[in-house]
Amino acid sequence: MKPTPTALNSLDSARQRARLLVVLVVACAGGLLGSSGGCNRNPYLPSGQTWPGAAGQMPAAGAMPGYAAGQTPLAGPASVFAGQQTTPQLMEYQRRVQQLDDNNRQLTTQLAQAQQQQQAFRERGDLLAKQLQDATAQNKQLLAASQQIASQAQGMQASMSMRGGARLTANNSVANSAVGLQVAGAEVVPEGDLIRIRISADQLFAPGTAQLNPAGATVLDQIANALIRQYSRQRVGVEGHTDASQPYGGSFGTPYQLAGGQAQAVMDQLVRRNGIPMQQLFVVAHGPNHPLADNQSPAGRAENRRIEIVIYPETF
Repeated sequence: MKPTPTALNSLDSARQRARLLVVLVVACAGGLLGSSGGCNRNPYLPSGQTWPGAAGQMPAAGAMPGYAAGQTPLAGPASVFAGQQTTPQLMEYQRRVQQLDDNNRQLTTQLAQAQQQQQAFRERGDLLAKQLQDATAQNKQLLAASQQIASQAQGMQASMSMRGGARLTANNSVANSAVGLQVAGAEVVPEGDLIRIRISADQLFAPGTAQLNPAGATVLDQIANALIRQYSRQRVGVEGHTDASQPYGGSFGTPYQLAGGQAQAVMDQLVRRNGIPMQQLFVVAHGPNHPLADNQSPAGRAENRRIEIVIYPETF
């Protein structure tokens, strides 16, 4: 069947309308890509809306957020992330936060180190305080020992000077008065201008000790009576002598300590029991330095163990 002219005209019209539609689509596409011509419709805007402003023109500055005047909005995924890009101000804030974190870590480390140093200084201070306390106690002990040694040295010097060295001028001669001086259990020995009264240490003390026995106390009572009656103003030395071989135990580790302990016990007895003024007496610990007999025999050692009460011509 041959088409009629009317059908042919309708077909031609349909073809022309299709061509025109293709041309319009191409033209609109060119406008979206930024060409000078094309349609002013935005396929991402709601149906029926166009760009603000005159037809065929891009939106003015500020009309679309994030876009300047004449700038084509991004299509697709790029337009989604455009508003989430990091700005210079945000980057500066991040840099400052990072710097504050670093400073905080440094300060924390310095604080921990300072606390450790403080603890070390505190422990050092406690140690120094303990050392100072110990040193103070030792100084007190040394001072007491030095005073005792000075007293013994003074007595020894006086005793040695009376044995043959220079001496002070006496106000009287005590040696002349020794003729009528007798003490039971003791030996009275005149020596120049002084008098020595010798008592066996074994008669006064148990061997190796400084504890007076009753018999020894009786002998010292007689000596004290003679001092009070005849020599109340004379200086009197109490000398301790030991042998060179007897054992020493307890609190006496050396013969000098034993000699000093025994002489001090005699002095205390004369002061406390018999009332002799303390300033009249002094103590000397000779130990084994001045033996009277040979230390090789028992009899000689027993003779060397003695206490000597020495009456000097000097007054106090």
